[in-house]
Amino acid sequence: MKTAIIYISKHGTTEKVARMIAEKLSDSHVSLVDLNDNKMPDLTAFDAYILGTPIYAGNPQKAMQHFCNKNADVLTQKPLALFVCGMEENGDKQQQELANAFPENVCQKAVSKQFLGGEFLFEKMNFFEKMIIKKIAKTDKNVSAIKEENIDKLVSEFQQK
Repeated sequence: MKTAIIYISKHGTTEKVARMIAEKLSDSHVSLVDLNDNKMPDLTAFDAYILGTPIYAGNPQKAMQHFCNKNADVLTQKPLALFVCGMEENGDKQQQELANAFPENVCQKAVSKQFLGGEFLFEKMNFFEKMIIKKIAKTDKNVSAIKEENIDKLVSEFQQK
């Protein structure tokens, strides 16, 4: 099976998580597709899709939403999983961010939807981002909160499709 992991990443965490998922999908031929580099990949070349976007200040990247809206008919015809990366700690808010990240018709067809955690990578942030994180998260150090158990759950549910 040919699987496309289609993602967008601002500071690299969503790309890192996409690569972690790809490593765990040992029974598939996996292609990583970065929407920053390829805004309209050929979806017909794949048998299944995994889509991922980061969440910043509660909002997903608009490029992923645009991609999903434009390709919803194709994406919903084959096995599909969705993930978001973010630093929200509240479980209810995590689920709300996940639900808001992708169009409803795409969410309904997904065999797995997971909040996979995130990272604060200060060396990749601009001045404004650093100031916001320092004030809101009360840290000025790099923090990794990637949820490997949720990655495993996404992979397991996706492989059972």
